[in-house]
Amino acid sequence: MLVSTIETLQKHIATIVSNNYEKYESYIEDANAWVRRELLGSTLYDTVKDLASSDSTHGELVKRAERVVAHKAYLDAVPFLDLIETDSGFAVIKTDSKAPASKERVNKLVEGIKVKLSDAIDELIDYLEDNEMYHEAWKVSLAYSLLTDTFIPTLREFNRYAHFEGNRLDYIKAKPRMLDIMNNVMSPVISSELIDEITEQLKDDDITPKNLLLVDKLKYAFALFTIGQERSASAYLNKVRKIIIAAPDDYPAFANSELYAKIIVQTSFENSGTIFRTAL
Repeated sequence: MLVSTIETLQKHIATIVSNNYEKYESYIEDANAWVRRELLGSTLYDTVKDLASSDSTHGELVKRAERVVAHKAYLDAVPFLDLIETDSGFAVIKTDSKAPASKERVNKLVEGIKVKLSDAIDELIDYLEDNEMYHEAWKVSLAYSLLTDTFIPTLREFNRYAHFEGNRLDYIKAKPRMLDIMNNVMSPVISSELIDEITEQLKDDDITPKNLLLVDKLKYAFALFTIGQERSASAYLNKVRKIIIAAPDDYPAFANSELYAKIIVQTSFENSGTIFRTAL
């Protein structure tokens, strides 16, 4: 397990002075499970866990992964650290020398931890992206797919196209809405086949020159739809539609799609109707 000692936890969380590891242990276990499920996948997580217990040359990866685990565990633990259960309900722990912190102070602490956790997640993902030696273990995982099945995998990149209100945790939580935008807003305009092709090429860092012409416009559209700026987003998406309709042979995924077949039928019908009215 990552962050297996109180010393490791204290190294990442400056406000921890307690030497009681058991107090945090269940939260650390949950944080490990979260990092395994949401970020690393089982294969890479097991690799990092083994590296953490050995004197390896992969210390930077271990440090970044442990930073995420520590902040996620502490974020989950803070609201409950001064609570105990009694026969009549919950009570707040208070000693002769220390009183519980005010709700306002606790809330400020929680917000600060969220910011640090958000930064730690992005630093971990950026490090993995930059170091190909970990890609074989990481990129086959469901966790990697969940991170990269949209046009913009990281919050840092998203903010280059539109301002996202929230931190990396909020960004992860917004993923279902983002997928809905891809599947039910963008796909009916440019086809699910083209979206799937470009998404896969972005994952593999192997984008074709023709698709590269579309990528920036698609990222702007995706980001703007996500933050609710539908008018501007639609303008970018329609630019892409005009490009692919004007040159379908350059975009075979679109040309072979069900959407394009419907467009051809509709265009043929409209053209035949125009000819008939002219003859009259």
